[in-house]
Amino acid sequence: MPNRLVWTKMHAPFERPSLQAPLMYRRALAIICFAAILTGIAAASRKQADDPVFSQIDSIVKTLSGITGLPEKHPVPYARISKRQLRQFLAKRIKKTLKPAELHADELSLKLFGLVPKDFDLKQSTIDLLTEQAAAFYDYQERKLFLLEGSSLNAEETTVAHELSHALADQNFDLGKYMDTSPGSDDENLAHTAVVEGEASWLMVAYDLNKSGRVPVPTREMLDAVADSGDSSMTEYPVLKSSPLYIQQSLLFPYTEGTLFFDAVYHKLGKASFAAVFTDAPTDSAQIIHPDRYFAHQKETKPELVKLRLKDAKELTEGSMGEFDQEMLLEQFLNKDAANRLAPHLRGGFYKIYELGKEKKPLLDYASQWDSEEEAAAYFAAYQQVLRKKWKTCDVAQSGSNVLAGTGDNGYFVTILSGDMVSSVEGLNDIGEWNRLKFVPRTGSAAARVEF
Repeated sequence: MPNRLVWTKMHAPFERPSLQAPLMYRRALAIICFAAILTGIAAASRKQADDPVFSQIDSIVKTLSGITGLPEKHPVPYARISKRQLRQFLAKRIKKTLKPAELHADELSLKLFGLVPKDFDLKQSTIDLLTEQAAAFYDYQERKLFLLEGSSLNAEETTVAHELSHALADQNFDLGKYMDTSPGSDDENLAHTAVVEGEASWLMVAYDLNKSGRVPVPTREMLDAVADSGDSSMTEYPVLKSSPLYIQQSLLFPYTEGTLFFDAVYHKLGKASFAAVFTDAPTDSAQIIHPDRYFAHQKETKPELVKLRLKDAKELTEGSMGEFDQEMLLEQFLNKDAANRLAPHLRGGFYKIYELGKEKKPLLDYASQWDSEEEAAAYFAAYQQVLRKKWKTCDVAQSGSNVLAGTGDNGYFVTILSGDMVSSVEGLNDIGEWNRLKFVPRTGSAAARVEF
């Protein structure tokens, strides 16, 4: 989805575990990877000798090294940062990392799929979310741990252990490179984020077990608490709670599903898992949700888009539409049951966005492939409901077993079922092209009638 948005385009974890639910972690996926740290932050750092937290950092890293078998190659630098400096840093990092055109494309992608309101401000939302939740973070560019001023080790030791898990992984596998914004697809980027956060969350629990003298291998019940506590603890964070569903779950997914994914790998590979998830990384969100697909190296496809004959069109962006994205889309516009039933049958999704004419009118060209014609037919029925609910206006001019065509908020649209593929072109301004697409020959059985 939208180059995995700002959230994973710039990646950074901010965790503040709840004291009542120590397995609960808050985070925002953004911003601490590709630019130099603010010079003002360095000035805010206390001298290491004057801060009792720093004297214990190396001990925590050594414990994590013992659990993972990964060597500690050098001490982890450390500094303090204020909330005001953090907010300034986030704004500057976004400005330096993302060009305005890229930010516009990410935001527009979300809006065209209906995943955020038309007045949604992606940049401001990112800054507000990260500032609300910040407690500590590890910066991959500086290879340095930052702790918010006012935080104590007693209150934040679990958070620090999580962040130092990132530091240890970084020393061994170069997380800046691993979290690069140009892997095979943006769904792959989400999978990499889930590895980074899932491994660190698993290690956070293992660290607490080790500290209490127990075997540092979390039980499934402990890890299920990570997944289950995400939504229930959201009331602690009003900005997160008021965010669109897709934004909320984009922030939580790497922790919840990533932790369970890493646990599945650990139980198959043991200590070798701490290297395997980085050297043989998952390629999409489906492999995170279904670890058996990771072990089988089953990858999502990149379906072919409808061939368009566009005049005065400029391609703005393109991206993948993975299982996580489909799940969120279906949950938002249908219901959770429909999302859970349909999304796992996705084989792959892909889209492009164009701007048409001098007015730069946006057009979405989107295709999805499913594991059977029956599931494609079910999605075709479901996506018709998505169209009707995401637009204020949806006037249907043609409705059949394998085509739905009419006008929506952005202009003419055509949605097509063809075998195991569902394609949708939304925002046409050329009635001739609209008519042509409605009658392009198609294959496959008639769409099944599916109720949601």
